[in-house]
Amino acid sequence: MRKFLGVAAAIAAASCGGTSGNLSTEEARSVASEISAALQSEAVTVARNQLSFGGSFGPVTKACAGGGTLTVQGSLSVNCPSGLRSCATAASLSVAAAACTTDKGVIIDGTLTATVTGTGLSFTKTIVDHLTITPPGGVPTACDVQVNLAFGQLSGVVCGVPISR
Repeated sequence: MRKFLGVAAAIAAASCGGTSGNLSTEEARSVASEISAALQSEAVTVARNQLSFGGSFGPVTKACAGGGTLTVQGSLSVNCPSGLRSCATAASLSVAAAACTTDKGVIIDGTLTATVTGTGLSFTKTIVDHLTITPPGGVPTACDVQVNLAFGQLSGVVCGVPISR
């Protein structure tokens, strides 16, 4: 349960679909990786542990690789009517980026919303929102984010750049 929320938020931030931010594929992936790291940080994991089967957590703030921060908070609901494999999970997360700079020098600003749904141990994370992205030496550009994570596969678009892994 710890990792599914972290991965969901990370994916959310990783994708942009609308206006291009003139990012390379590596730069777009670095956005997704930075957000993913925030969602899987120890502080977020500990906060989620205290919820057992429902409630709110956060805000939890993580420093970004090149400066700035990502702050994660949200709510979680788990209902297991007949054992672990029957659990229905729903979560809503927000990831707020404040001048978060990735290891590739991309600056991320804005707030993303992620939803997590699942049954048993199978989860789907969906991130759809907007960010302001500034590529190294570039101009800040607002762009759409649309990313999905299912069965360990990440897919989507970050500022017009398709990403997958």
